[in-house]
Amino acid sequence: MTPYAAFFLYLIAVVATVGLVVGLNALLGPRVVASAVKMEPFECGVQPIQQRNVRPLSIKYYPIAIFFLLFDLETVLLFIWASAAGHREIATLSLISFLVFMGLLALAFAYVWRDGGLEWR
Repeated sequence: MTPYAAFFLYLIAVVATVGLVVGLNALLGPRVVASAVKMEPFECGVQPIQQRNVRPLSIKYYPIAIFFLLFDLETVLLFIWASAAGHREIATLSLISFLVFMGLLALAFAYVWRDGGLEWR
């Protein structure tokens, strides 16, 4: 069996499992009837302070989310490189792509640090 066939077989099994779980939840799960009381915002058992209970998220949280995604992608590339250790040509290609990405990430990190993006304002 080729690695591509094993990957697609695994992908089909994952999609089928997720579909089965979601389908069974839709068929067998509880049915919640929406009522006025159920749709009312809840703040620790007291009456809502404001009519619309959605406050805008501060902009200072977005760089943290972007940094998290970048480092998360870095770990994915690191796992690919580590899992390809048995195949020399794949390991070399994944190591080069990982090092290029790490270089770009280091440049972006240096820019953000110099620009003051890591300061909590």
